[in-house]
Amino acid sequence: QERKARFTAVLGHELRSPLHGIIGLSSTMAESAGDTPKRQQLCMIKGCAARLLDLVTNIMEIAKAEKIEAAQDHQLCVRPVNVMNIVEEVLGMTEMAVDKIGCHLVSDSIRLINDMRDGELPMVIGDSYKITQLLYNLVTNAAKFTVKGYIR
Repeated sequence: QERKARFTAVLGHELRSPLHGIIGLSSTMAESAGDTPKRQQLCMIKGCAARLLDLVTNIMEIAKAEKIEAAQDHQLCVRPVNVMNIVEEVLGMTEMAVDKIGCHLVSDSIRLINDMRDGELPMVIGDSYKITQLLYNLVTNAAKFTVKGYIR
């Protein structure tokens, strides 16, 4: 049961990031394609990726519920984590992220700024998946509620 939950979490994370990228890139490409068959094809790609993303999210939620039922004392996957890599990954995912209707979360009037430099953030002991998920949620929520300016 534990291996199944761990596999689902890793699989979900590994699928969600590329799907966000596919949705974002296909949206951007569709916007520049004008009114052509290529635009329709790109919109189909975006729609398919969005459906897959919903499916992956639902599977992750079911697995999480099962895991909570199965074990009350959940232990995190604690390992050394390079926070700088997570910050860069999250900012990259957020740049391409779209909402449920396909609009980019980060509009042209918003800038994502990473002032951190390599070596400024120490390696920490933690669950990299949870840290990534937490930071991604914070940054995307900031993007949803920022009309103009920057997110640092």
